[in-house]
Amino acid sequence: MRSYLVLIPPNGPDKDHRSTLFLPDGFSWTALLLCWIWLIWHRLWIAGIIVLVLQVGSALLIGTPGLWLGGLLLGLATHVLVALEGRNHYASSLVRRGWMLDSIISATDRRTAEEIYFSALPQKETQPLPSSADWAKTKQPPASGWQGPALGLFDHGGR
Repeated sequence: MRSYLVLIPPNGPDKDHRSTLFLPDGFSWTALLLCWIWLIWHRLWIAGIIVLVLQVGSALLIGTPGLWLGGLLLGLATHVLVALEGRNHYASSLVRRGWMLDSIISATDRRTAEEIYFSALPQKETQPLPSSADWAKTKQPPASGWQGPALGLFDHGGR
């Protein structure tokens, strides 16, 4: 099971909830492989620049004789940290921008999480249509104006 954070935009949800965001919580393979690009893509500018600087420093340490292991470990630790905590940092930045954390749902996949969330929302009350017997009881409007007797090709009022 995976947990999904349900985030609602700053202006409130659309009437059909298309702007509601279901963000999976946990490890991200994309963030592991492309960590600073993943951060920049999600508009986490400062964190992306810091990670880029750490990766450049890691590459410089790998090229330095005797410090290659430290550089390798620094680069690996940076990638793993972004992969584990990147989505949490992204959710926190959205909340700071005005998004509201509405719910946390545990589900096997995103579709199931959406079904669980939307089934818990209050449904609109629908009024039943009147039966045909009720329509027959209603008083018909008088035949006047355009519905009265007419001259011409179309005589809608006189039927």
